[in-house]
Amino acid sequence: MMHTTFLTAAVAAASLFSLSKAQVTTPCNPLHVTCPNDKGLATSTYSIDFTKVKSWPSEWILADYSNVTFGPQGAEFTFAKRYDAPTMWTDFKFFFGRVEFVVKAAKGTGIVSSMVLLSGDLDEIDWEFLGGATSTVQTNYFGKGYTGSYNRSTTPEVASPQTMFYTYALDWSPTALVWSIDGKTVRTLNAADADGNGDQYPQSPMKVSLGLWDAGDPDAATQVWGGGVTPIPPPEPYTMYVQSVKVWNTNPAAEYQWTDKSGSMDSIKIIQDMPAPVSSSSSSSVPPAQTLSLGFTSSASTATTNT
Repeated sequence: MMHTTFLTAAVAAASLFSLSKAQVTTPCNPLHVTCPNDKGLATSTYSIDFTKVKSWPSEWILADYSNVTFGPQGAEFTFAKRYDAPTMWTDFKFFFGRVEFVVKAAKGTGIVSSMVLLSGDLDEIDWEFLGGATSTVQTNYFGKGYTGSYNRSTTPEVASPQTMFYTYALDWSPTALVWSIDGKTVRTLNAADADGNGDQYPQSPMKVSLGLWDAGDPDAATQVWGGGVTPIPPPEPYTMYVQSVKVWNTNPAAEYQWTDKSGSMDSIKIIQDMPAPVSSSSSSSVPPAQTLSLGFTSSASTATTNT
């Protein structure tokens, strides 16, 4: 990885909004143009224990200007100064299945910790934590980039997510999407009930993205939603910890091909005959949601990038 030594104030200011949106942008939208095939998760399962990572995992991409470290509590996403917005995502996508995140959210007014699934045509499924909301988490979804009136979120209760690890899971099928915390369902969205008579139900191959950003920046338009203005400089670093990520892929593939511009699940062609599957776990069945018991091991590696 290359390292960024300095950012000018002008570049940093311009980067604030692009970094905050790093999890929800796409380099090529197949609704509008013909895009390259998406790299798929070629196996039925994938798992990574960030507490055991010694060097940068090759199947994850680090956003420009980001800094993510690894330690005994897992991957560390830290807001230590203005414009920090550490973000990383998988270099593969999966097509329906289950994802589990073992996470302790960051504290801090305006600080947003998030786990996001995102597709090329901007289907999106979210878990989001506000640093000042100490008893709730937000769930959300979007289809094909349409946000509507931002009225799709819910705020399930969870005790002290900034001080305790929980397993946050998403069970995603063609007919329903279920959010759960430590095995307890907190939201169910039936595909037929999604906006647009179901058209905006997330239904195309997704990458997994992890990130932290400052919705309470003094220049941000998201201060009210984020819970207030973040003190600059912050009185202390604010860190989200991700112990592990597990993925079960219903439709393993080397690549996923968009055969038209509809964004429909029926338009996705599953291509199997490509080499080099990503690292995977050994189990291929989708287990019931449960809290993971993970041992802590010390490690210390850092990755940063520049443009």
